[in-house]
Amino acid sequence: MTIHLDIIQTLAVAVIVLFVGNFVKRYFKILDRLCIPDPVVGGLLFSLLTLAGYSSGLLMFELDTTLQNVFMTVFFTSVGFTCDVRVLLKYGKRAIQFTIVLALLVCFQNAIGVGLAKLFDINLLLGLCTGSASMTGGHGTAGSFAPLFESMYGCEGALVVGLAAATFGLVSGGLVGGPVGNFLVRRHDLAEVAAARRNDPSQASTHEMEIPLSAKKMTLAANQIIICMGIGTLIYLALQMVGITFPSYVGGMVMGVVLRNVSVYSGKFETPLAEIDSIGNISLSLFVSMALMSLKLWQLADLALPMIVTLAAQVVFIAIFMCLVAYYILGHDYDAAVMITGFCGFGLGAMPNGVSNMQAFTKKWGPSPTAFFVVPGVGSVIIDVVNALILTLLMNILGPM
Repeated sequence: MTIHLDIIQTLAVAVIVLFVGNFVKRYFKILDRLCIPDPVVGGLLFSLLTLAGYSSGLLMFELDTTLQNVFMTVFFTSVGFTCDVRVLLKYGKRAIQFTIVLALLVCFQNAIGVGLAKLFDINLLLGLCTGSASMTGGHGTAGSFAPLFESMYGCEGALVVGLAAATFGLVSGGLVGGPVGNFLVRRHDLAEVAAARRNDPSQASTHEMEIPLSAKKMTLAANQIIICMGIGTLIYLALQMVGITFPSYVGGMVMGVVLRNVSVYSGKFETPLAEIDSIGNISLSLFVSMALMSLKLWQLADLALPMIVTLAAQVVFIAIFMCLVAYYILGHDYDAAVMITGFCGFGLGAMPNGVSNMQAFTKKWGPSPTAFFVVPGVGSVIIDVVNALILTLLMNILGPM
């Protein structure tokens, strides 16, 4: 039996999934201690239910996830509003450190994928499909590059492997970040620093503070976000026309940056940050919930042994790399630990996973405005650029081999 859920019903189920995740965490305290986000817990439980229904042949869900991309765009547009040019100058060093870690991660992920593909004597381009194309890149990058591997170089099965690997990464990215961050806090005695942050109101991001919200400002915030999203679609189309490919949400995020800074420097109108941040956080939770509840976990069972070994190696590697290398490059402090929980989320899955990891982590330990600016603000812009350049280079080297 197949149950078809329309756009409203899917949204309602996504909210129920959030409540279920929160409820389960109340009774399984280990999930809270590991900083696993509510939508990850609830979304995985729902996807396991659909897996059981698929395996038994008794039940299937057809979801209308149209709003998933809408919520993603709303979230990233709200992130754009946090970018004050003066603050960007303040965090310039962190942005450079972030870019270095990202480039290293992409290179190592591809080295692991290609190396194990060679060991198992399979097409090396399949190694890229289980490397940064699906890990750091997620479903979007895997879905873009895998068809090229198939059409240009005859790499059969690249798309199936790439999307299945991205699905695996989306699950593991939400599970690894919290435990790695907890290890860093305890290993480097950062608990006192985090506690001091909790007692310092100046350190809190807007989503971490209890700020009374205004209905009038909430309306203004929603209108500004929608306008930025609309203009952002034109920016996205213009970039496509000149041959530049970015994620669809980048245009809205750029317009958020523009509107925020025009507001700051002109003083002619207000950008209500608390209300914008609240809308962004609601959208983030719903996006992650929808993304995980729509996973088709049975696709992972179709992966051959080499793919399973490679993906397991990617998870182990990112945990070790973040603890032994990235933590020190990023500044070896509490902000670095928070950024690493985000890195694990999008380095294996997607940027919303990373931000969701950081929210759960800072709720337990303490705020980090630096991490919440650098990871989504800087990362969302450079991830696909760095990843696409490296993948294109490797594709042209490995494809003819």
